[in-house]
Amino acid sequence: MIIFSRLLLWVAGAASLWSIPLALKGAAPLQPELAAFLAAQPKWTSSVSAQAAYGYKDNLLLSAAGEERSALARGSVEVFLLRMAGSRFDYSFYAQAEGTRYFKGDAVDQDATAWLMTEAGVHFTDTLKLSLPLTGYFFDQVFDASETELRRDVAALKVSGLMVAPTLRWDFLANTWLEAQVGGERKLYQDRVNDSTIGDATLRLGSKLGQRVEVRISASERRRKFDERAQYSLAGRELVGTELKVREREGELRLDWTIDQDGKWKSTTRLGWLRYADNGSGYFDYSQKRIVQELDWTTGDWLLRLSGTAGRIDFNVQTVGVGVDLPFRLSDDYAAELKVERKLSERWTALAAYTWERRRSNDPISSYRMNEGLLGARWSWER
Repeated sequence: MIIFSRLLLWVAGAASLWSIPLALKGAAPLQPELAAFLAAQPKWTSSVSAQAAYGYKDNLLLSAAGEERSALARGSVEVFLLRMAGSRFDYSFYAQAEGTRYFKGDAVDQDATAWLMTEAGVHFTDTLKLSLPLTGYFFDQVFDASETELRRDVAALKVSGLMVAPTLRWDFLANTWLEAQVGGERKLYQDRVNDSTIGDATLRLGSKLGQRVEVRISASERRRKFDERAQYSLAGRELVGTELKVREREGELRLDWTIDQDGKWKSTTRLGWLRYADNGSGYFDYSQKRIVQELDWTTGDWLLRLSGTAGRIDFNVQTVGVGVDLPFRLSDDYAAELKVERKLSERWTALAAYTWERRRSNDPISSYRMNEGLLGARWSWER
């Protein structure tokens, strides 16, 4: 499988690079009217938004028992900058920061996230583009950091990281495109236990079927090398002097559908599969299947978004209970989210959101429920 995926990436990259001189040579000039229209458009576009909300969450630590409940206040800021592709080069910049304060939390009283993403791209032709995304992030929030469900590590963790992922996109047919991406990531934890270096390769293929349907399929392989973590035996004991590495293989099929002619109803369906394997006894090995369904409705000043997720995780080695002939560990994960927005003016939007999560496992300690509700407003500006 890995040889096949690497071969696909090599073929896609080689074919795209081979097509550069041919496409440059045969590219047709733009019509004078279109060229004049593009020249008259602004080179840069930008937007800023700030959001504040008040709400309640009934399980801050995603615990099976003794849940912490608290009212909360959440605020966020987003900044977006884009240089339009009027020439061979384009550029985008995105920054987002969000913070939450829990008024009655004991183990955790706040969390925060921050993202900084920048991407420069060069268009060799109308159908061939090379881009360089660079992403930095910081998380200080409640995480499920468990590599195994034998011990549930749910706590407030501080994580920072940096990702770079050169991407080559080739629109080789009128409504079909191919992307090849190779990336690297460095992830650092405050306690240093899970510090790791990650490398991945991804191949994506997308096609528009008419005016209202788009299908995408992707396959990726990810390798994670931990700085200090050791392998585990089949019995769950740490093997001193060993070095833990993980391989993840992931695939996804995505369908985007504009349901009605007016474009008010839009649907997105994603089917995903993940295989997680360590380089030792296989103690951490598991497979995951997931389906995500999103439905958007927009009309006038209203936006309604409903999404749902269902997934199953099956462990290959880990078992539950004490004795012989024990069942393998598994969990079913479900989530649902409802968002409603009402635009009040050019700058202001009122919003409400509700999130529900549920994990069911044959290990009662790993099961939990969570509900969160928010009510707030957003201010936005764009140029």
